[in-house]
Amino acid sequence: MRTAHGRVRRAISAVAMGRAVVVVDEVAAQGYLMYAADAATPALLAFTVRHTSGYVRVALPAGDCERLDLPPVCQQPTASAATAAHRVAVDAVDVGTGISATDRARTIATLADADATAADFRRPGHVVPVLAGLHGVLGARAGGAEAAIDLAALAGRRPSGVLCELVSQRHPSTMADTDELSAFAATHRLPMVSIAEIAAYRRRLEPQVMRCAETALPAAAGSFRALGYRDVRDDGEHLAILAGPAGADSPMPLHVHIECLTGDVFGSTACRCGRDLNAAVAGMTTSGSGLIVYLRPPGMRTCGVFTDAAADAEWVSQTVAWILRDLGVYTVRLDDDAPELGLLIFGAIREHGLRVESYRPARSAAG
Repeated sequence: MRTAHGRVRRAISAVAMGRAVVVVDEVAAQGYLMYAADAATPALLAFTVRHTSGYVRVALPAGDCERLDLPPVCQQPTASAATAAHRVAVDAVDVGTGISATDRARTIATLADADATAADFRRPGHVVPVLAGLHGVLGARAGGAEAAIDLAALAGRRPSGVLCELVSQRHPSTMADTDELSAFAATHRLPMVSIAEIAAYRRRLEPQVMRCAETALPAAAGSFRALGYRDVRDDGEHLAILAGPAGADSPMPLHVHIECLTGDVFGSTACRCGRDLNAAVAGMTTSGSGLIVYLRPPGMRTCGVFTDAAADAEWVSQTVAWILRDLGVYTVRLDDDAPELGLLIFGAIREHGLRVESYRPARSAAG
């Protein structure tokens, strides 16, 4: 984790200084040359055209696309999200042909200018604006445009970034693979980072949940304190059920549970979810202390009925860590044989400055 964190920090520093970085999209199996749009220079554009596909794009947030009157290049209802994100190409009105590195640098700088208006551009042109998805790489769409926006924003620059795919030198008809991207970055002394690493970095540094409710919860097993949390980027809601004081000197027994409708509500024996949750409640009642973090991932989870996609481990671990921080729980106890998400939860908790101790009774992450 420290290595990935360091790679992201080096990339952010480079973008802050107006330099280019290499960003790997592991899902799309390709890589980009990226830099902040407000740092575009003729030299950077010449370097970009020389070493990439030459299809230069500028990622912009929705507000800028609306302000600059940048309509989609394709408005068909059946168009993919990636296609719909591309806007009609533009040139700045005060450039020549628009194709030279100097002209494209000027157009990009104008797109990044907070005071620019729609009248500052002519259409069609030679620079393609791209609408970046809401919430950057932590949103529903996490691609090159979102990474470019995030890197620029994290670097303290205007949230707009230049991106262009790197082409393979060995096989010019294909995109550069990871080995070529790494070699290219080393040759030109450019930081290299992946979109997944940028997403993990943001999850670790930015709060993932906000407390929205708190109440006393009378239950058959006893009286508990219930706190409601909501994901900061969507409508996901989670519960923290507490017995005893939070933030006490002694370690807090912790059970992390992922919602399962069939197991939790109907007592299905096709999974262990309901049994694990009941055992956690019983143990908490008996000891008079403990914490259950009840997570509700996007979509309904029903073990044994629908084909259930595994909950994203990074999302689970970071959500749990931010809830613990909000509660002021600094030390937790988990069982020694925590399956599946256990070790990842340990790692996330430690990254947030919290302590983990072993715990003999079964308080594992259900799933």
